[in-house]
Amino acid sequence: MTEALLAAMLRQTLLLSLAIALLGVARPLLKRLGAGAVYAAWWIVPALMLTPLLPRPAQEPLYVMLQATNAPTTATLPALPATAASADAIWLALWVGGSLLVTTVQAARQWRLARLGIQLPAGSSPALVGLWRPRIALPADFERRFAPAERELIFAHEQVHRERLDNLWNLLACTLTALHWWNPLAWWAARRMRADQELACDAAVLASRPGDVADYSRALLAAHDLTAHGAPLASRWGTAHPLVERIAMLNRLRPLNRRRRLLLATAVATASALAYAAEGRPPAGKGLIQLELKVERSQGGSTSSRTTQTLRLVGKDGERMGLRLDPIATDQPNWTTEPLSIELRPRQTGENQVLIETRVSHGKPSVELGHPSVATAWGLKARIEFDHPDTGEKFSLELTPSAVPADFKPPARQPVKPPQ
Repeated sequence: MTEALLAAMLRQTLLLSLAIALLGVARPLLKRLGAGAVYAAWWIVPALMLTPLLPRPAQEPLYVMLQATNAPTTATLPALPATAASADAIWLALWVGGSLLVTTVQAARQWRLARLGIQLPAGSSPALVGLWRPRIALPADFERRFAPAERELIFAHEQVHRERLDNLWNLLACTLTALHWWNPLAWWAARRMRADQELACDAAVLASRPGDVADYSRALLAAHDLTAHGAPLASRWGTAHPLVERIAMLNRLRPLNRRRRLLLATAVATASALAYAAEGRPPAGKGLIQLELKVERSQGGSTSSRTTQTLRLVGKDGERMGLRLDPIATDQPNWTTEPLSIELRPRQTGENQVLIETRVSHGKPSVELGHPSVATAWGLKARIEFDHPDTGEKFSLELTPSAVPADFKPPARQPVKPPQ
């Protein structure tokens, strides 16, 4: 369970990093489409991260295309590195602990801002605060700092935030940074998304008020030294965004028309479809399961007296597979391991779940070491450990199930020669 959860979180990190990298590469092109297009392109982040939740078809699309072109059926997305079984719980605890710490800090910031109500201290930035019923909070020196025309534009700016549900996007960004607190790309993306959000609001306001560019610029200049509260559910007028870039955008307004929306939607859908296809497993051979088996034996707990064997087995779903490992001579004096008999019965219990029943015996005469069952998933290893009750030898099995490619062919049996 711990390993499966850790693997799922790592896959989400991979998809998040992939989405941010795509946005970084496409950013110069998106800027040509305008500030609204740059902000709308952030849809690609939740779109890619939700692809693992989509149902998988019986025939994986990527592998159908690869088979049609006679290309090798290798997954496009890289495989996630496997972690040691003993370290999974530690890494998961560190991950969850960091997420809880970041969430606590963000919640404290939001609580402090909510306590102030709609009247903020002088020198603060006007902001739309809250999620369900957002309200506009103004600093005590709001009327003294801004002229009437500038105040009207600020209210229009915050109204755009309200209509676009921007605080909901801010909550999503806060959640992703808390879940992926160790990933610097997540923090960069959160800051960049908030900056693009402000640029998009500026463009939306001036699209309906093209004659107010001068007043809007003066309002931005008057807010350059305002304090921006770092609460997650607050869309601010004054931000840490470079003021020069924000004012420069006012001179190249490009509305997000229907054609640009269609272009962005097509790009996001295409990227999501490619990620979805790349996540699929190779088509499995009918009723077959492949097991990678790593057998480790040691004596007296010493790492120097340790032997390891790795095998790959293919058998039918639900049928037993048996193998016998002959004695192994080691470098240690007076230690030659006895034969080891292993019986395995893998059985697929769900779309991604595999139950493996085991029975392990050792030596002559045979001494049964145990017969546990372990549940795992495709591509995730399960570890079983045994101790010999008499000799003190230690045994461990690492089992990694995987689907068998549809074009798998069992090796041909060698003909048995009759005795001469």
